[in-house]
Amino acid sequence: MSGIRFEFDPRCLPRIMQSEQVRGALKAQAEEIVPRAKAMARAEIGPEFADSIGISEEVRPRGRPTAKVIADREDAEAHEYGDSNTERRRVLGRAARTGEG
Repeated sequence: MSGIRFEFDPRCLPRIMQSEQVRGALKAQAEEIVPRAKAMARAEIGPEFADSIGISEEVRPRGRPTAKVIADREDAEAHEYGDSNTERRRVLGRAARTGEG
């Protein structure tokens, strides 16, 4: 051992979380999911639904950045989770899991 001691200062965490590197990594992960989600949606639901899939970036109230893959349609929740008129498809959830390594 070299005798070097590292002590993390949690006060720097907000700056780290909001850094361009962290935000870029979050967006890059979302960008990997989008093509899989669009392909599944196109095959299982239709091209209009696939075209509604994209990325939403935001910063939560406590400062945590997010990049989410979303389907921007009124019926998106019904297709994802199912309801009395729509079969549960889980396109977004399945697309996110497919890329896990």
